[in-house]
Amino acid sequence: MDPELEALLKSYDAFMEARGGSNEGQLFALYQSRLDDVAAARRLGPETLDAAVRKKYPRWIRAGHRPSSLPPKA
Repeated sequence: MDPELEALLKSYDAFMEARGGSNEGQLFALYQSRLDDVAAARRLGPETLDAAVRKKYPRWIRAGHRPSSLPPKA
């Protein structure tokens, strides 16, 4: 995965995990800042990129939590 997009998903994940917490606003501002930077670099509208992140986020979460298919070493 592209490092910029992965960093964007990670910052969105941090915001989602902090919802209702004391640093929710700070993490959302960080996500918005990264979103604007990546959108500008890729010549996309921030709204378009945000919609894509929100659509792909559940799949990205599931992909990160798959159990290993390899048995543990004894």
